[in-house]
Amino acid sequence: MTVEMELVGVKIQMPTNSPVLILKETEGEGRLVPIFIGGPEAHAIDLAVSGTKVARPMTHDLFLDTIASLNSKLISVVISDLKDGTFYASLRLEGPAAETIEVSARASDAVALAVRTNSPILAAETVVDEAGIVDKGEEQSESSEEEIIEELRAFLDDVKPEDFS
Repeated sequence: MTVEMELVGVKIQMPTNSPVLILKETEGEGRLVPIFIGGPEAHAIDLAVSGTKVARPMTHDLFLDTIASLNSKLISVVISDLKDGTFYASLRLEGPAAETIEVSARASDAVALAVRTNSPILAAETVVDEAGIVDKGEEQSESSEEEIIEELRAFLDDVKPEDFS
């Protein structure tokens, strides 16, 4: 079973300056799922979120152009598993004969593609159960994104990637 997620953003964990992709459940408890990612992937997601145009296609744009040239389209991405602190994902494509094709991907690349196409971001319920952090700010009707980020930042100050294994 999967749950729909939304991209909260990519934040920098201090003092290590490590980028962290933050997804949030759109329903239910509103749990946050932090995923440590690389700098290039953080930049690619940020460019897509901000709508920044680049002179030459980035790798994610090239991949989407390739999918389109094969008469296919990205229909969703799924954060499917968490093993030894590593998140696994898949791209769900609709092929030219309307068949569904799944392609393995890194979670950060999957999200970078989803943002570019406004495709749904889904996560296996087991992944959200294991890595999700209950967003206590959601219990307050007036909570702001900054309050959520501050709470997550406090968590990230003490967490290490190995804590997810």
